[in-house]
Amino acid sequence: MVLFVNTSRENNLDVFLIKERDIKHSLSLSGDFKVSENLLGLIEKLLNQNKLGFNQIEGIIVVSGPGPFTSLRIAVTVANTMAYSLKIPIVGVENEQNVSNEKLIDLGLDLLLKAPVGQLIKPFYNKEPNITMAK
Repeated sequence: MVLFVNTSRENNLDVFLIKERDIKHSLSLSGDFKVSENLLGLIEKLLNQNKLGFNQIEGIIVVSGPGPFTSLRIAVTVANTMAYSLKIPIVGVENEQNVSNEKLIDLGLDLLLKAPVGQLIKPFYNKEPNITMAK
């Protein structure tokens, strides 16, 4: 199984399980929320609904940007940590053209075939972070 994580859209969180290029299951969360409080729980819920453990994930695709600064940073950190601890490959895909999750998954699966274990992904921001109130 491959895990796909997309937090690049404002106030939206998508996680998918992919097996042999087919989307087996997906969960989404929309609205005003904090990714840091929901991402791992949503991944765990997705795995539990499919009677899978974290150790059954064979690769990770994460949308690395552009998008909300904090959401991308958290998603990339969680994905990198999971890939490192599970010793599985990870790839980042950029979504500058705002294409569908399905197209991003196809791109990520092609990249995952060549990705070495131990590689880390960096977030891609298309603008300066806006994480504090203007003075």
